Amino acid sequence: MSASANANANALTAVAAVLVLSAALTGCSGSSSSSDGKDRSPLLSGPTRTTASGTPASGRTTVTYTPRSAPGAETLRRTVDLLRTRADAFGLEGARIEVHGGTITAEAPGDSGERLRQLAVTAELGFRPVLGGDASVPPELQRQFTAFDCMAPVPAGAPALSPTSPTVACDRTGPTKYVLGPVALSGRDVTSAKASLDAQAGNGWTINLVLTSAGGRKFAELTGRLSQQSAPANQIGIMLDRQVISAPSVSQSITGGAVQISGNFTRTSAQDLAAQISSGALPVELTVSDVTHIPS
Repeated sequence: MSASANANANALTAVAAVLVLSAALTGCSGSSSSSDGKDRSPLLSGPTRTTASGTPASGRTTVTYTPRSAPGAETLRRTVDLLRTRADAFGLEGARIEVHGGTITAEAPGDSGERLRQLAVTAELGFRPVLGGDASVPPELQRQFTAFDCMAPVPAGAPALSPTSPTVACDRTGPTKYVLGPVALSGRDVTSAKASLDAQAGNGWTINLVLTSAGGRKFAELTGRLSQQSAPANQIGIMLDRQVISAPSVSQSITGGAVQISGNFTRTSAQDLAAQISSGALPVELTVSDVTHIPS
């Protein structure tokens, strides 16, 4: 079930080891870019404070991350290790990430608050089938769908989404919302993710996923099954954490063990998303509680 029948064009393309198999799939675009060309993301937010005047590229930015739950010391250490891996992939040279009590702080050169916010996205990837008309959606889930507010922030202490249960989620860039089935593929079915510019096909910046052997079989089965359904039950909701980054429709079974996600991505948003997926999901969900930029 989708709240919008006029979603923007997107493509999910199967890529074989040697040949690119164009699969003609369309759906909602996933984007973190606004009309002014700057990257935006509703995934993480927090206050930003500038302590003095200075040029945008000067000084350093410090961000404090607060876990939604109360993780142990080992979980915090693993989270910091993953954040450091992502910082390298983001190109945040000179970044320092450390545990301070029950929080984590990250410091990087320049006015890098937005990049540091993106660094801490949990990045729990999930491919979920979009459920069809009202007949296939339980009444309780229908009521949840009707009441769900895409603009409302996630409440503090909200439980993680269950991969084995259906859920309601919103598109990353707008008010479109979906009823989605259980996770059919997860980030654990992905061996690598890379951003690339698909100038030849005109798809712009894309994220290319290479699936595990098991993931490739799951994806072929999922796309084959959904291709036999009528809209909107022929769509796949590709979720990152609690939001849908793309919801392409499927017209055939896709084999080959690789997937290309295209949409209205900028270079930075595509590279950041690829780095988040490649590093794996963080073991704890973080919120940004403070951002401070100190110009030099």
